[in-house]
Formats: sequence, C-alpha cells, structure tokens
Amino acid sequence: SSVALAKEGKMGTPAPVKVYGPVMSPAVSRVLGCLLEKDVPFQLINVNMSKGEHKSPEFLKLQPFGQVPAFQDEAIALFESRAICRYIAEKHANKGNTKLYGTNLLEKASIEQWLESESQSFNPPSSILLFQLALAARMNIP
Repeated sequence: SSVALAKEGKMGTPAPVKVYGPVMSPAVSRVLGCLLEKDVPFQLINVNMSKGEHKSPEFLKLQPFGQVPAFQDEAIALFESRAICRYIAEKHANKGNTKLYGTNLLEKASIEQWLESESQSFNPPSSILLFQLALAARMNIP
C-alpha cells in the first residue's frame, strides 16, 4: 500500500487515526469529511483495489469483508463508514464542528433518520449510476 499523509498531527508527527482506502471511494470520502469537520488529524493509507490489496490477509484483519474503508484509532479497528463517522463524532464531540452529530436526543434521532434513509434509499441507486457513468467505460465494461 502507498501512504499519503492527508493531515498530520502537531509537529509533523504521524496521526494515530488511520483511514484505509482510495480517496475516490464515496465511503472513504464520507469518513475523511467527518474527520475534517471534527478537526481530527489522520493518515490516509491508499488501498489499491485493482491489485487486490483489499483482499490481502493483512487488510482482512482490519475489514473482514474486504471492503473500504477500514479505520484504526490507536488500538481499535472499525469498518462501515457511517459507524466510523458516529464513533468520530462521539469521541471528538468537543472538537471542530460540535453540532455535527446533534446536541440533543431529537437532533441525534433526526440525523440517524436521514443517515438511514440515505444508506437505504439514495446510496444503492447512486452507486450504480456512478459506476455506469464514471467507471464502467474506464474499466472497459459495457
């Protein structure tokens, strides 16, 4: 895997938070957007999916389904972008955009409602559309 530092910690030290995956992945971008909103230093580690890096035994220890993103925060590892974003928002509640995940029960429930709607209703057809319009031709898939 190639490594690209997207946002380092203080004094140029590597950030303890690591996100694994290609930046062009919507799920990876979702996590990066959350980290940026919360002002959390992170390290982006590219995963070359065309070379099968996401199916390597090393990567499968982080993400058992061989999908992106995978996420590490010191000793913990998480996968599934929305769960990662919830973790970031809760762990860093007082950093960056403090209202990102809501500040009370009703706000949080409303955000959860729309996150669930997006994941079930918008994401599946938009992913297919994106693949057909942007990626299929590049991959020589009719």
